Amino acid sequence: MESTNIVTHFRPIYILFILVLIISLFIMIFRNRHKVINGFTIAIITLISLAVSAHLTYQIGYLADELGTSGDTVSFMMFIAVVILSLVNLLVYAYIRE
Repeated sequence: MESTNIVTHFRPIYILFILVLIISLFIMIFRNRHKVINGFTIAIITLISLAVSAHLTYQIGYLADELGTSGDTVSFMMFIAVVILSLVNLLVYAYIRE
């Protein structure tokens, strides 16, 4: 039973990336009149969050395979949320920039 709790330790990292992406989205929408966030910042936030989240998802799958347990569906849904928020951030920045 203890081996199934290992993958839940990755969830706070996903939550951190989701919060960072939501905060950057709100900053772009409501406070970007003063150019607080530029394209480079959005690109870096998006690339780091996608790369680390993809690596964590891969590691969860690898751990689940090695331990003989099933994968963590909550973490996978958080990964999907990170991907969607990253795309929304890029689209919002492209729309605001015009």
